[in-house]
Amino acid sequence: RNCVVVHPSRSLCESRITIVLHTEIMSTSLIGVRDHVTTNDNVELVVESFGSTAPSATVVLLIHGWSGSRRSFKANAAAIAALSPHVRVVTYDQRFHGDSAKPEWGHHVARLAADLHAVLTTLNLADVTAVGTSMGCAVLWSYVELFGQERLGQLVFVDQAPLQNRVPDWELGSKGCYDTMSYAGLVRALNAGMKQFANGNVLACATLPLSADLLAVLEEDTMKCSADDLAALMYDHTAQDWRRILPRITIPVLNVAGAQSAIFPPEGVYVVGDLCVDGVNVTFERSNHWLYMEEPEKFNAMLLKFATDGERPSNGARL
Repeated sequence: RNCVVVHPSRSLCESRITIVLHTEIMSTSLIGVRDHVTTNDNVELVVESFGSTAPSATVVLLIHGWSGSRRSFKANAAAIAALSPHVRVVTYDQRFHGDSAKPEWGHHVARLAADLHAVLTTLNLADVTAVGTSMGCAVLWSYVELFGQERLGQLVFVDQAPLQNRVPDWELGSKGCYDTMSYAGLVRALNAGMKQFANGNVLACATLPLSADLLAVLEEDTMKCSADDLAALMYDHTAQDWRRILPRITIPVLNVAGAQSAIFPPEGVYVVGDLCVDGVNVTFERSNHWLYMEEPEKFNAMLLKFATDGERPSNGARL
């Protein structure tokens, strides 16, 4: 039961404000609420929501990258929801990752995009500010190819080039997995042990220090993945060329690069923003590939402004 006590000296208007504020608090959860979504091929995905449960809430959807999980946003999801009582933040584990199911099929970015469609439709999310980090960007690009911009309002892409592999007209892809030989090296690293791979991933993807709690989560959730699943998924992901799809994105885009990224050259990441109809490129000067983990306060504040007010830094801004 929630009681509202109105002081005798307060006006009726002030009393109404008090009631509204109590209602907002009651309809907001800063502790993750866990749920499940079942895809059309009967795969169960774990979903977690933070913040407002009001139908009018601004929805931010965070999509993790390869070998990550919804908990990769440990420094972001609840923190963003805490910044505004009118925002709902949704995260989920993609198939083969975290606590979601790990079937023997579906090792394609397009299948992950179909899973994203299931999340959006099952939860009835609309006008969403969707954030893709690393491979999560490719999932959004594949979604646009398959479903158009249905249910999407704005997009944020974090440190991903439109093509990882190197081809005759493209040399700005991945620094680590860009051809047959480098892919084979990645597979060997996966097969050497997932704990060792998780630790190496941190060294490659983060320049600024991460909290001990976040490091423990990253190791634990990477070890939930299968080396075979990750290898098969990367085989598809690294060869996909999204340069012809990006001009089909007409909604506002905030494209963020890490100047210290050991995964992609910033020049390759900027091509994403340049090819989108309404794209803005922003660089985090001090951060690596995991810039949203390395500088969460700065990232969270920027994302909230974009999601709620449509406000973006100027194109080419270096933060």
